[in-house]
Amino acid sequence: MIKFVIYDDEEIFRSKTKSVIEKTMSKFKMEYCIEEFSKYNSRMQKTIDDECSKIYIMDIEIPNGLSGIDVAKKIRINDWNSIIILVTSHMEMGYEALKAQIMLLDFISKYNDCSPNLESTIKKAISKIDNKKILIFETNNMTYKVHTDDIVYIVKDSIDRKCIIKTEYNEVCISETIGNILDMLDRRFFLSHRSCIINTEKIDRIDWKKNIIYFKNSDKTDYLSRNKRKELKEYVRSC
Repeated sequence: MIKFVIYDDEEIFRSKTKSVIEKTMSKFKMEYCIEEFSKYNSRMQKTIDDECSKIYIMDIEIPNGLSGIDVAKKIRINDWNSIIILVTSHMEMGYEALKAQIMLLDFISKYNDCSPNLESTIKKAISKIDNKKILIFETNNMTYKVHTDDIVYIVKDSIDRKCIIKTEYNEVCISETIGNILDMLDRRFFLSHRSCIINTEKIDRIDWKKNIIYFKNSDKTDYLSRNKRKELKEYVRSC
């Protein structure tokens, strides 16, 4: 579950931000919720104290209240994992935001292509959260932990009927189905064949004539179904 926290005194902008979040998250297979605040209060502090993945989208200037920078400082007392995005009507405030050393993901103008810039930044935030995911598998009395950002591709062994996870560093053989593993992964991963999942971020090039996918670590696979070629082209371009 990802919790989006909108902090802005303007109801119109909170509504606009909520719409951008909903539009962006419609492209991801993950649960999320949105909380809105017009001022800092005990309810917001309770949200700050929650131990879940959070993405804050906050205005710097809040009349008669704590600024987005001040709230960010409160967040960073105990939380350096949540993602903070600041927005403002006055871009000259950027220096103050950087000087505060609150580890911002981005600083966005309310009036200069705000919606597309915010959508792009939210996608980056989701990617950062996804990259921290660890999959845990139990097989043959062994426990394996696999970082999703290390996975190059996953292929089903037709003989043992197990799945082999190829990472940047090694191989892990687990007793799981391709379908179950795909459900655990984020949108970087694509089912290129009924027996193969690839990490699109690890692709170096694709030979469309020979149906071979080459990866950046020099691995390759020919598990590319002809009926998946067009979809893969569109998928890679959209990522």
